[in-house]
Amino acid sequence: MTSSVEVLLREKRFFIALELLIVLLFQVLHVLRIIPTAAIFLFFIGWLSLRLRKMNWSQIGFSRPVNWAHTIGISIIAAILFQMLSIGVLVPLIQKITNEPLDLSQFEQLRSNWSPFIVALIASWTYAAFVEELVYRGYLLNRFKDFFGNTNIGWLFGVIASSILFGFSHIYQGVSGITETFLSALVMSALYFVGKRNLWIPILTHGIKDTIGFTLIFLGLYP
Repeated sequence: MTSSVEVLLREKRFFIALELLIVLLFQVLHVLRIIPTAAIFLFFIGWLSLRLRKMNWSQIGFSRPVNWAHTIGISIIAAILFQMLSIGVLVPLIQKITNEPLDLSQFEQLRSNWSPFIVALIASWTYAAFVEELVYRGYLLNRFKDFFGNTNIGWLFGVIASSILFGFSHIYQGVSGITETFLSALVMSALYFVGKRNLWIPILTHGIKDTIGFTLIFLGLYP
């Protein structure tokens, strides 16, 4: 039997809006540097939201893909191509438009330094690849869809809204970093749909892309 709480949280836009306002509050706290990250808090909000709605992570895409080889292959190709596009075209263009460099100063310690490099790789595959994709492409994209409506336009608005929040979650990289991360989020969202709303392609793509980036920084080859 469906509970009244479950129905309210699933179907009533007012309660969905309240939930999203709580999400926005944590994003603002992060932007103001009151909290170091929003994603961890949002992960638990997402977990609680799904639990109250009698849902689980598999229902929004965190489930075994039909074909692992296909999933891994697409992820590797997508990560390499997008990293090349980002370094060769997007970042230089964004920096020219904003007249502000991409701020990667917090990663300077990775250069020729094994310990921070290994820590960064571990973080990229746990916090970045898994937590961020579960939160932004899994929980938030679907929750914005619930608010805007289960239509093509609703999904589009969901992609844009969740990507904006993802961009601002990287405010430490400056305006250029926010913009590049927003575009990256659009790509990850597209890959979510390429995988038929399965999160494994964006998770793997995110992890591989970050691994390439950190490796280039470590080797002193990142432009």
